Amino acid sequence: MRCNYIREKKYQCGDDYMAVGVFSIIPQEHRGRGKKRKESSEGQKAKNKMDSLRKRQRKALTNFSPAGMFLTGTYEDPFLPENILACRRDVENYKRRVMAATCKRFGARREDIRLMLVAVRKGEAGRLHMHGFAECPGLTAAKRREWREMLEDLWRRRIPGSNEFEPLGTMNVNRIDMKKLLGKSGQGEYGTVGYFYGHKERLWVETANLRPAIEQAPNDGRWSRKQLRAACGEKQNDAKWWEQRFPGWKMEKCIVLEPGGLHESPKREGTGWERLEPQCYVILRRKAAAKVRAPLAGSIRSRSE
Repeated sequence: MRCNYIREKKYQCGDDYMAVGVFSIIPQEHRGRGKKRKESSEGQKAKNKMDSLRKRQRKALTNFSPAGMFLTGTYEDPFLPENILACRRDVENYKRRVMAATCKRFGARREDIRLMLVAVRKGEAGRLHMHGFAECPGLTAAKRREWREMLEDLWRRRIPGSNEFEPLGTMNVNRIDMKKLLGKSGQGEYGTVGYFYGHKERLWVETANLRPAIEQAPNDGRWSRKQLRAACGEKQNDAKWWEQRFPGWKMEKCIVLEPGGLHESPKREGTGWERLEPQCYVILRRKAAAKVRAPLAGSIRSRSE
């Protein structure tokens, strides 16, 4: 089926970031989605996974900043869970302890503490562990350092029959690196969140206060097929070209999928939406936000030196 429309889909990710998808659609999609009547094809399932990954990355960009923390928790052999569900219970207990301890020690409100955690296993024989992001806005630099130590100490369990605790393993906590989150420093196309999705098993544990990115109404008339091919070709990494398309924004990352490149299905025949035209997905940063943060980062670096 011939594609007659090029769709632009924008997502506002907090104050600083915006994600934009530009892709071809068939006339049926332009009119609106009908009622589902049969099982999704392999291509549609691959598209659904990609949509889920991008949605999760946009959520991370909306709720977390360089002031937040990236967490990795591993197990010692005696405490290794039997399955992913048991690992998720440990992660849920960890979230509960972090919420309670942060409110008690720093006087924070529960609704201000943001946690996006995931219990994961990489491969059939991989070890269970956890990753995630944490942020508590309003803490001073000194309190953030104290909170970091607390986050590491709370990866533990109570010793049965006592009021003492023992660590489940090792918890590593580091400042969030936005370049890694965006996938700009060797972390793959989708950065840290894409790394999460590379695990065979994953179960999410999040606080209820996480805000989703704001999805704007699609625009099916702004782009031509020629402009889409330029965006996916010679203009993919042309920051000035993207700035002209989106004034006031700086291009941070542009991901291009060629026709048929979404999945490696053994049944690749047909003319599904993913085989019609290339598509691009670009993440932009508000230029004013970059200017505000640059002097702060420089001043911190100069003092440390």
